Amino acid sequence: MTSGDAHRAVDAVWKMESARIVAGLVRMVGDVGLAEEFAQDALLAALEQWPRTGVPDNPGAWLMAVAKRRAVDHLRRGERLDRRHEQLAHELTTRQDTSEAEVDAALDDEVGDDVLRLMFVSCHPALPAEARVALTLRLLGGLSTEEIARAFLVSESAVAQRVVRAKRTLTSLGVPFEVPEGADRAGRLSSVLEVVYLIFNEGYAAGAGDDLMRHDLCHEALRLGRLLAGLAPGEAEVHGLVALMELQASRSAARTDPSGRPIALHEQNRGRWDRLLVHRGIAALLRARQCGGPLGPYVLQAAIAVCHAQARTAEETDWARIAALYEALARVLPTPVVQLNRAVALAMAYGPERGLELVDTLSGEPALRTYHHLPSVRGDLLFRLGRHEEARREFERAAALTLNLPERTILLERAAACADETVRKAIPRKGSGPAGPVTLAEAAEAFLAREDLDASTVRSYTQTMNRLRRDLGDDIPLAGVSAGRVAEVFTSAWGGAAAATWNRHRGAVRSFSAWTVARGLRPSDPDHGPGHGPGHGLGHDPGHDVEHSPEHDLASGLARRYEPRGRTRPLDRSRVEALWERQDIALRERTLWLLLHESAAGPGAALSIDVEDLDLPGMRARTASGWVRWHSGTAGLLPRLVAGRRRGPLFLSDRRPGPGRPPAPGDLCPETGRRRLSYERAEYLFKQATGHTLDQLRPRRENARAERPRRGDPPPVTTTDFDTDEGTGDHLVPGMAGFR
Repeated sequence: MTSGDAHRAVDAVWKMESARIVAGLVRMVGDVGLAEEFAQDALLAALEQWPRTGVPDNPGAWLMAVAKRRAVDHLRRGERLDRRHEQLAHELTTRQDTSEAEVDAALDDEVGDDVLRLMFVSCHPALPAEARVALTLRLLGGLSTEEIARAFLVSESAVAQRVVRAKRTLTSLGVPFEVPEGADRAGRLSSVLEVVYLIFNEGYAAGAGDDLMRHDLCHEALRLGRLLAGLAPGEAEVHGLVALMELQASRSAARTDPSGRPIALHEQNRGRWDRLLVHRGIAALLRARQCGGPLGPYVLQAAIAVCHAQARTAEETDWARIAALYEALARVLPTPVVQLNRAVALAMAYGPERGLELVDTLSGEPALRTYHHLPSVRGDLLFRLGRHEEARREFERAAALTLNLPERTILLERAAACADETVRKAIPRKGSGPAGPVTLAEAAEAFLAREDLDASTVRSYTQTMNRLRRDLGDDIPLAGVSAGRVAEVFTSAWGGAAAATWNRHRGAVRSFSAWTVARGLRPSDPDHGPGHGPGHGLGHDPGHDVEHSPEHDLASGLARRYEPRGRTRPLDRSRVEALWERQDIALRERTLWLLLHESAAGPGAALSIDVEDLDLPGMRARTASGWVRWHSGTAGLLPRLVAGRRRGPLFLSDRRPGPGRPPAPGDLCPETGRRRLSYERAEYLFKQATGHTLDQLRPRRENARAERPRRGDPPPVTTTDFDTDEGTGDHLVPGMAGFR
């Protein structure tokens, strides 16, 4: 047996047997911390020996025997071993093939289930309620600290502290290892039920990993629930919890397809539901009703599950009754998660508007901040309302929050479907066949059909897109369009064209590429496939700045060609002066434009200025290529623009950078968190206001005042722009009108 096979076997056995091993050891030594230590010793022994000797026929008994030997050695050293322990130690020493059943029989007493005993011990009244549940999940549910934190919607450190404090408290109190009787049992029962419920929940919808369900946890929770029902036959909530678990477990076979992908409740094949478990669940609910008393949260949840189980088809589900039951549940258990489920029921019974109204009130709940079901439910309701772009963002946010791989896959696929619907809504799909991936033709038509593009821009972009469609084909999926194929089209069509023509078509492709990323039609993260990403760069509106990564820019294979600037004619002085009178222009734009006009510097030089390099009294600023000087007009605006900042870029964008691809440290303002304004964005805003380029703000050469360099100064800034294609600032998304 290879080492890897042995380690996998040890891991599998440990997950199934750890709870019983720890419980049996606690009965021997009376200390939870020591019991865990001895169990870990047995685990290490298995990791060392099984790769050489192979996995024993009864691996659980092997681990139990080794752990109990460690415990006996400890008791001997402490001189606290009675005659029964001596007899057990002798048997363990002389018999190597002792079965697990025989070892346990030597330590059994009247109840006969160590796991159940340990559950009541870990739910002792001396512990806070949250510590009881956390400790029991850690010892008996097989859950890691991270999984418990996710179940409670709290931090991992908080759970770890609860577990440590709980162990210390139990050790100091010397809590007996037994199932309590009478009122003491009733006092601990609610915590025990909560533990069983959370164990089942983690098994039914795994918080992380490659599988949707963890069947071992579901089976263990059902086993413990049935034992509790036998111990407390008069408790309605015990039978209610058993009924809920039986009914939920009945759907297990229908919840995933053969590949393990989740299947929504309304799409499940109800013929695959386990009718035996359904009948057992209904019978348990009837026993709960016979116990009398007010309806508790588990009985109400079981009643909701019965409504689903009794509907032969999804359409026959009595959603009005389910909504009423959730309303009753919210009064008994007023938690945000219950309200979220109630919102789903309201949406199904009375329309998505009702559900969305309730969901929107939960968006500020701190407990749901990292709960992926909140954006998932909101995305579904928005999709049903036809608000596909908003739905896409919610599905992407939910995918980024979940750690379960099948769930993330489904959420990203739903986000991609929303992106497709956004395009199809803008440009109706031709034909009546089934909808497939968005094609280049559909994306191009939707891109050109936006109302925020002026006629001249549409004409220019249309020339570029028509050539791409003609050479690549209208029916090619958008995901199949790569930077390499675009470069081939450009080389064939405009390889010998003038630099201005080449750059114009290149700019159109860059704008189209940014638009597709913003709409979620293409990825913005190289780790995710076509058509969807986890939200890095995809959550912006198409009219706002979009982080445009070189890896996913369709024009990344097209180098920008140098255009001679000599033919650029400056604006008339009267038109330039008229700009300063306009009240709709933001302070940032007025300062930049006036600086360019007074200094005769290039836009790239002006945008590279940092606050710490300003010499306000001297009306100048140092840049990498020399000094930029200005006059009184700019000098009057700059203090207002700086507004007390001491470091970082002078001209800042309106938005903070997205989390997926942060800018270089030098392009990020440490005080505001915003990035440097990009050349593309600045050029776009000026074109919107005047129809001209920033270069035309510079006065004629004969009127420009150029400072003669002093000794030791760097060379002066020339009229040639910096290379704007390699910057890390905002990138232009053509078509956004006005200023922000």
